[in-house]
Amino acid sequence: MLHLQSVSLRNLPEEEEFPFTLPLIKDLEPIIFNKNITFFVGENGAGKSTILEAIAYKLNVPVAGTASVEIDPMLENARKLGKYLSVRQASKSSRGFFLRAEDFIGFVKNIQRQIVGLNSEIDEIKNTWTGGDITLALGAVEGEKKALIDRYGEDLDAMSHGEGFLKFFLSRITGKGVYLIDEPEAALSPTRLLSLISLIRQKVNDVDAQFIIATHSPIIMAIPEAEILHFKDGKIAPIAYRETEHYTLTKSFLENPEVFLREL
Repeated sequence: MLHLQSVSLRNLPEEEEFPFTLPLIKDLEPIIFNKNITFFVGENGAGKSTILEAIAYKLNVPVAGTASVEIDPMLENARKLGKYLSVRQASKSSRGFFLRAEDFIGFVKNIQRQIVGLNSEIDEIKNTWTGGDITLALGAVEGEKKALIDRYGEDLDAMSHGEGFLKFFLSRITGKGVYLIDEPEAALSPTRLLSLISLIRQKVNDVDAQFIIATHSPIIMAIPEAEILHFKDGKIAPIAYRETEHYTLTKSFLENPEVFLREL
């Protein structure tokens, strides 16, 4: 049974303000989730990210970045909308997260800051220790540092962006929960996208994880077990993979790029 089964709008605020002035929000019908993998697709500005962020706020999932949904100034509209959302869940879980590709850099820097801080604490203990068993004094701090390094790697920032991104998914998708991801292709090469597809399918099978992903990538949205929801003209409707513009346009371009380039 899916962790998150549906999302709907309870009502609208009395005063009209963005994002409630958007046709998509004003006429929002319940979004039913039928599969463990759901893609939100459509043009920029269609409302994909707004809905995804509002769901993250309503579910109160952790944000993989430098600021939570509660305080991130970029997510003010998501908070407004999230307060009016109603969600139907089969069960509540503390697992899950919300991730925008650009947030990953903030996540990396945060982990690195923690490791640097722990190193400073270790040095201070060594330099100021006056007697007794220093092993006991160092044990907790070194244990915390080791746990971070074992989970994320000591020099995560030195890894390629794609490698670090995938390592994050491996370490943080640990069980049944809702994992909300906004445009993961921004941080991944086509080869790494294939690795992400493999990881997502593995986590669905192994721990019954549920993914809701906003994307423009015809590669990742090709996952056969997924449902694709198309955001267009203020409506959300299921669409077949080969009927998406992402697939048809990319296929046509790759088959005959010269024709497209001549017409630009």
